Amino acid sequence: MMNPKKILLFVLAVFLLLATVVFFTPADGIKLGSFTFHMPTFKEMFHHTGEETVDISKIIENSFNIDSITEPETDSLFFHPASKEVKRASYDSLIQHINKIELNNEARKNLMWFFNKLKLDSTARIMHYGDSQIEGDRITGYLRNKLQVKFGGTGPGLRPAVQPYDYVFSAIQTNSANFKRYPIYGKVDSLIKHKRYGVMGAFSRFAPPVNDTVPFHDSVLYHAQLTIEKSNISYKRTKIYKRMRLFYGNAKRPVKFQLVVKTDTILTKTLQQDLDYGMISCKLPEATDKVTLHFTGYDSPDIYGVDLSDFSGITVDNIALRGSSGTIFTKSDFAHSVKMYNDLKPNLFILQFGGNVMPYIKDKKAVKRYGRWFASQINRLKRECPNAAILVIGPSDMSTKEKEKYVTYKFLPDVVETLREAALNNGCGYWDMYKAMGGLNSMPSWVNAEPQLARPDYTHFSARGARLVANMFYNALILEYNNYLKEIK
Repeated sequence: MMNPKKILLFVLAVFLLLATVVFFTPADGIKLGSFTFHMPTFKEMFHHTGEETVDISKIIENSFNIDSITEPETDSLFFHPASKEVKRASYDSLIQHINKIELNNEARKNLMWFFNKLKLDSTARIMHYGDSQIEGDRITGYLRNKLQVKFGGTGPGLRPAVQPYDYVFSAIQTNSANFKRYPIYGKVDSLIKHKRYGVMGAFSRFAPPVNDTVPFHDSVLYHAQLTIEKSNISYKRTKIYKRMRLFYGNAKRPVKFQLVVKTDTILTKTLQQDLDYGMISCKLPEATDKVTLHFTGYDSPDIYGVDLSDFSGITVDNIALRGSSGTIFTKSDFAHSVKMYNDLKPNLFILQFGGNVMPYIKDKKAVKRYGRWFASQINRLKRECPNAAILVIGPSDMSTKEKEKYVTYKFLPDVVETLREAALNNGCGYWDMYKAMGGLNSMPSWVNAEPQLARPDYTHFSARGARLVANMFYNALILEYNNYLKEIK
C-alpha cells in the first residue's frame, strides 16, 4: 500500500504542474495547426461568470411599421404575433426606436437627390449588393415589397441567368443543364481572359468559352432555355412581370433568341455576334408571371442578367455574392460596366458587406487595409454612376466559439467603424446593423430567441430575423424620406 505522504506529494505535484500550465497558457490558447489548445484560467476555475447575453426583447417589442401599424401584407413569418398588437402611438414617440442612418452633409445631399427623383416621378432603381446575409432575397425581398406597396412597381428586378443557390422565395428559376456560371470573384475560370462580367459580378453561358487566340469553328449547335416564374410564397407585386430585358455580349456567332409567355412566342430576335455589350427589351402581356427564354446557336453569348420589372415605380435588385467582401467592382471592366449601368439607371446603391472578412482579420492593420479597399469600391461606383446615392450597411454581429462560449469576433467592432468611416468620408450614408441588433455579443440572443431570429451558425439571420432587420432598415430609410418631405414644404 502506498504511503499517504507520497500520495499527498503526488497530488500536490500534479496540482503544481497543472497550475504552471494554466499560468503560462495564453487566454486565447495555443495554436497547434488547426487545433487550439485551451486551459481554464484561475478565474474560470474558481468563479463562474456564466455566458454573457444581450437582452434584445426591447428590439423586438419596439419593432413597428413607420407607414402604419398594420402590415401591407399578412406575413406570418415576420415576428411573433403578439408584436402585431402594438398599440398605435404618436409618430414622434415611435421614431425614437429607429436606429437611424448616419449622414454627413455630403451624404445627406446625395440621398436627397434620390428622394427628389422618387417624389417627382415615383420611378427609381435600387441595387442591393451584399454577401450571403442577403441570399434568397430575404432582406431585399421584404424591403422591395414595402417600397413597391408605397411607391408602386412590380417584379423581382435583375436576376442572373444561373442562380448559384436554389432559393425560391421571390421566383422559381430553372435552366437547361448546359448553362454554367462564371464569377469574377472566388475561383475564377482560367479560360476567361477578359474582365467584362457585367454588373452582377458574374455572367452565364450555355456553350463553353473559347479563347480569342483559338480559331472558332461551327462544330456544335447548342440549344438552351431559361425559365423564370412566380413563386407562390413571394409577395403579390413580385409575381407580376411587365417588362423583360436581356443583357448580353461576346458571342462568336449569331444566336437565335425567342421569348415565350405561356405558349405564345412574343419575341424573336437574333443576338449579334462580336458585340461587346447589347440589350434587348420587350413589353410583356398583361398578367405575365412566367417567361421562358430559348437560345439556339453555335456559340453562347455571355449573359449578364435578365431584368423582370415594371416601367414605373420602384425596382429593387437582389445581388447576393456569397463569399465576397464587396471588393469586386474594381475588378471588372470599367467601360463595360458603365454601359450596363446606363441601361439600368440605378438611383441608389445599397452595399451590405463586411461579414466575409471576419475569419481572416487578424490585426488592426488588416482592418485598415480592408477599409481602404472598400473605399476604392465606393469611388469606383461613384465614377460609374455619378448621379446615384450610396448607402452602406455594415455587418451584423457574428460569433466565434471560444472554449464553451460564443462571442463576437475580436475585430468586428473595428470593421464596423472602418466601414462607417469609408462610407461617410466618401459621401455615403451608413446604417449600423451591428448596433441595431444589440451590438457586442448580441448574436447568441438572436440564435436563442423564441421564435429563432438567427441560425445556429451564429452568422446568418433566420427568415424572421432577416425580415425584422429589413423592417428596421426600411423604417430608417423612410424616416429620412419623411424628413425630406418636411424640408421641401
